[in-house]
Amino acid sequence: MDEREQRQFIRFLANEVKLYFREVLAYQLVLDLLKDSGIPGIDDLMEMARNSPIVQAGFEKQFEHFDELLPPSDEELSEEALRDLLQHWKPMGEPN
Repeated sequence: MDEREQRQFIRFLANEVKLYFREVLAYQLVLDLLKDSGIPGIDDLMEMARNSPIVQAGFEKQFEHFDELLPPSDEELSEEALRDLLQHWKPMGEPN
């Protein structure tokens, strides 16, 4: 994958993350509405789903070769440092 393809791939991933995050927020709202309506055990059902072999198998299939597409990791930058960078990053030429 050349540099141009990597940049486009990163943009693609960023858009996918935004779409997935929107979907997660919608599911969270539905779960909150179900809890608020008095349906018991919603949190337990959610935990069972997270730990489900079906969910795990689907996740593994979906992301089977995903890491192979990413550029090599830079061991000097921790996840905490990257989160801090994202939180405080202001693109050049963009309003603050």
